Amino acid sequence: MPESPKTPKIPKISISKTPKTTKIPKAPKPEKYVRRPSVEIAKEFVELNLKAVIDAEKLPNLTKKERRAMRKREKQEKRRRFRKIKIFFSIVILLCAAAGIANFWWNTSIQAVDEENRSVHQFDVDRGATTDDVAEGLYKAGFIRSALAFKIYARWTGNMIQAGSHMLSPSYTMIEISDKLTEASTQEVSVQIPPGLTLKQLRETFKRNGFTDEEIDRAYKADYDSAILEGRPEGATLEGYIFPETYRIYAGDSLETLIKKSLDEFEKVVNENDLRQKFADKGLTLYEGITLSSIVELEVTNADDQKTVAGVFYNRIASGIVLGSDVTYVYAFSNGLCGADTVASPKCQSVYNTRINAGLPPSPIANVNLQALLSTVEPANSEYYYFVAGEDGKTYFSKTEAEHNANVSAHCGSLCR
Repeated sequence: MPESPKTPKIPKISISKTPKTTKIPKAPKPEKYVRRPSVEIAKEFVELNLKAVIDAEKLPNLTKKERRAMRKREKQEKRRRFRKIKIFFSIVILLCAAAGIANFWWNTSIQAVDEENRSVHQFDVDRGATTDDVAEGLYKAGFIRSALAFKIYARWTGNMIQAGSHMLSPSYTMIEISDKLTEASTQEVSVQIPPGLTLKQLRETFKRNGFTDEEIDRAYKADYDSAILEGRPEGATLEGYIFPETYRIYAGDSLETLIKKSLDEFEKVVNENDLRQKFADKGLTLYEGITLSSIVELEVTNADDQKTVAGVFYNRIASGIVLGSDVTYVYAFSNGLCGADTVASPKCQSVYNTRINAGLPPSPIANVNLQALLSTVEPANSEYYYFVAGEDGKTYFSKTEAEHNANVSAHCGSLCR
């Protein structure tokens, strides 16, 4: 039999396996809260609270010396803990006591000095006064219970105390007083400046209105921006320039404020009456015109007499005769300008004495009102060269020295002795 053909072998075909996909590890699951067995908790509690007992059980393993040392350390530790606790509570108690005392002091200090006393009084705060000055002043005046409490409150609140006059009452609390002192004073006061006064005499007027010598000195020396002061000789004072009038200023205003008002008023009077030009027509500067007017002001007060007296002075100036005014040497004496003279005398050796010196004195000798100024720029035309004030209050004029001497003998009497 023919051999059956052999079945051909089929070669093996290798098939590569698909690579496995990389797995992303899963996030670990949150740990579950494991509740501790109650037995363990109880055991720890017993060990914590019975530590001393447990430690005591170990004592047999220690020597007597070691046990004594341990007990000593324990006692020292207890004493330290007790001391710390004691100090802590002592500090707390002291702080509470201090806070209580401070609170009581503060609440007492801010209360009114006298709630029943409703009277109101003026309290003046000077310009430049410090909080300490005001506090001490309030305490001394009986408006507050404690100067220290007022200082603390003023610094704490930052209240700005206003200078001026404030109306306060002992029935006000400290806080009410502090609030009132922060309000600007709106109270006005009147200050009357009379005519015919020197700076020395005006000082007393200003002092009666509450100004101090220091404030007056400062005001007299201050620089003022006023047209009325232009043309004065170098070194001239305010003599004759504080115009007589009643001025209203706020309580607490400085004297400089008042004087500035008077200078402004004087300038207004000069401009309204054209005094510069009218004095120029008489051959005088404004300064010289005010100087002559001040002499007229002091010599007589009657308006008609002032005009005639001014005419007398103009006649004497034109004739080269000394003015011969007694009020000029009286001014010199009152201001200590007569040397060693102990009484006002016509022989006073001063440039202000027009009994011995020709022309006008170096400056005005008093302040002048409008009447005297107008009388001096509009004098009466006459031929008089002399005048004398009689005991009867009248002024007697004469043309010659002989007539004058007769008038002195007949009308002057004791006034001329």
